[in-house]
Amino acid sequence: MRKKKGDTGRAILFLAPALLLICCFTVIPIFEAVYTSFHKTQYAMVGEFVGLKNYISVMVESDGLKNIINSIVYVVLSLLLAMPIGIGVGTLLNRKIRGMTIFRTMIIIPWTLSQTVTALLWKWLLNGNYGLITSWAYQLTGKKMDLFSSAIIAKILVVIVNVWNTVPVVIILTIAALQTISPELIEAAQVDGASRKMIYWKLTLPMIRPTMVTALVMQSIEYFNMVTLIYVLTAGGPFNATQTLSLAAYQNGFDYWHMDIAAAYSIIIFLLNIVFSLFYVRILKTNDN
Repeated sequence: MRKKKGDTGRAILFLAPALLLICCFTVIPIFEAVYTSFHKTQYAMVGEFVGLKNYISVMVESDGLKNIINSIVYVVLSLLLAMPIGIGVGTLLNRKIRGMTIFRTMIIIPWTLSQTVTALLWKWLLNGNYGLITSWAYQLTGKKMDLFSSAIIAKILVVIVNVWNTVPVVIILTIAALQTISPELIEAAQVDGASRKMIYWKLTLPMIRPTMVTALVMQSIEYFNMVTLIYVLTAGGPFNATQTLSLAAYQNGFDYWHMDIAAAYSIIIFLLNIVFSLFYVRILKTNDN
């Protein structure tokens, strides 16, 4: 009993710094956001209690439903591109080919860039007046293009830039998962007469499925909470076509100083993240079974 009490005390002692940081930078801000979301604010000053008025304002007056739809579209389209590309490229980079280390390094470069640098780079490339890509398009068509003036094109471009920046994560996880597969299993399948295509679809992909599911959920949560890339690239325009929940929360809080509305947006995002987390846990349990 004394030994167990001593182990518990040491464990608490070692965990205390991490728990203190989590409490200060996660738990307390969450409670502050919940409290603020039920009150009226003037700049950073919390005023009278208004109940669900801020949430009603978000969903009815502040295009909250449109922002939710934009967020879902942004996440789904990004995943539909990032996951297949990441798995495919990761499979190719897992082969033993001369110079493969150089290719792996080049593929990872976009991931090393911050979202701000990535957004500024692509904003320059796609600029309607002096952008490199739009200049090539002008030479081919003879017409100048302002790609960010179209709502549909702007949504597509934001997704493409996001995938370019984040797909290396999926590639790295794919390579790591593929390297855990025993070569003996592949050789046994080849001896049994299985083709490369059959081995990949029937053996390789099922074995890396847990890692890919984890990557899927991790990326979906990251995309849902993303602010910087969209803010720098389009600032939610044109006509709020690329404005997501996280971007709306940031703009209301730090651009317009509507802290009550920003808090309501934040709590909605927090609740949706809980849903994603529960889905993540459920998938892991399913894989374990």
